[in-house]
Amino acid sequence: MKVAMISPNLEKEKAIAYFSEKLINSVQKSGAKIDNLTYTAGSLKSFLKIIPKLKNYDVVHVQHEYNLLGGYGIPFFFAYLSLLLSKEYKIITTMHTVLSKKEKFEGPKIKSFLRKSLYFFQNRWINWISDYIVVHQNFFIDILGEYGVPKEKIFVLRQGIVDDLRLLPKQKARKELKLSGNVYLIIGNLHFVNGADRILKRADKMGKTILVATNPGSVNDRNVKRLGGWIGHLQEIVKKNKFEKYVRFDLKEIPFDLWWKYLSAADLVLLPYRGGIGSGIFTDAMATKKPVVSSNIPFFKEIKKNYDCVKIAKEDKDFPKVISEAMKPEEYKKMVKGCRSYFRDNNWTEIGKRYKKLYFSLIK
Repeated sequence: MKVAMISPNLEKEKAIAYFSEKLINSVQKSGAKIDNLTYTAGSLKSFLKIIPKLKNYDVVHVQHEYNLLGGYGIPFFFAYLSLLLSKEYKIITTMHTVLSKKEKFEGPKIKSFLRKSLYFFQNRWINWISDYIVVHQNFFIDILGEYGVPKEKIFVLRQGIVDDLRLLPKQKARKELKLSGNVYLIIGNLHFVNGADRILKRADKMGKTILVATNPGSVNDRNVKRLGGWIGHLQEIVKKNKFEKYVRFDLKEIPFDLWWKYLSAADLVLLPYRGGIGSGIFTDAMATKKPVVSSNIPFFKEIKKNYDCVKIAKEDKDFPKVISEAMKPEEYKKMVKGCRSYFRDNNWTEIGKRYKKLYFSLIK
């Protein structure tokens, strides 16, 4: 059995590219043969160059995010149709995000209508072309059902957690980053759905330091200008409220060694997301055994049912109180133990075995 992974390279996309590399390594360690065929995010031409190579494979596994190919998602349809040109292989699609028909968007009504139309047709297109669809949480099953995807076609495989890290001790990481006191980390590509504004508007009630670490030049929707505008909005919130003594912005490229250094230095990772999305940052928090304080969305509610690694703020005003509770010594110890349990069940070694089983199930 030969499997091909189609995913973006690290040139312009970090999160899914990194996920794909880790998945490939874990599947190879489990004993299955899998190749990584990469393209440049935002480039349909780069994607299409992969197609002639696929005739040599039994299974083609595509990593999907709504606007990975740019162009407001329109090139996606040509990319997926091209997969059918010489289809003698089975197709698996991993959907990292699945947006519900009920999702509410900010901005003009016509823009919201166009976005919902795009997601509607993309989800149905994926259902038509894919043999199996992989999602990371159970709540995505019901959302896909809104688009007519049968449950028997959907597999839930958690996002894997890095299990070969060599981390700096917390105090050494803090010294190198010039941090002291409690550290509450917001990290990754920031835009409206990440909800950092929900935290920053209440920074004075949480204490220092809220550390915001992001690379303004890297974003999954390819719109750097929009990302820069959102970061500017976050900075304005802090400036307007005179919260500079509570909030520190580290705006720069974040290579992997610095990424893990930030996580090592943190006490809590804050994930105040909006909407029905998942979170790769959550798995990295689990890799470093850092408790998470999150918003009240399905992704985190599902995890909370079985693990003590996350505390949920039901409303925006609850974040300061929930953070304070999480930092109590006994509660913090309990949450770290929950992180270890989640890590044990969902590290990449375990996830790789599950993907191998899925691949073989497609070969009769």
